[in-house]
Amino acid sequence: MSRNKKSRKLGSLMTVLERKPKKQELLADPTSKESRRKKALEQRKKHQAIADRNKDATMPAKERDIKAGRKGTRHGGPLADKIRKLNAEKREHEQAANE
Repeated sequence: MSRNKKSRKLGSLMTVLERKPKKQELLADPTSKESRRKKALEQRKKHQAIADRNKDATMPAKERDIKAGRKGTRHGGPLADKIRKLNAEKREHEQAANE
């Protein structure tokens, strides 16, 4: 049995352009590296100014959630209601014990 030497084979020949594509042409093509890079830079999260961060700190939590795009369900739900109910009962028992 004879062994064949490995050889490199060209899968598909790449066409060589006469000139390099211009930047605008690269940006127009959505699959090019340039356009993907530009899109990623635009989508990158922007840092907030310190004054804006301080303004958000004084804002109530529910407003902050709504502004950030969250539903504001942070203080809702059946478990939260159950905990509030238990805490209210606990306070009532403590007040009754103190009197």
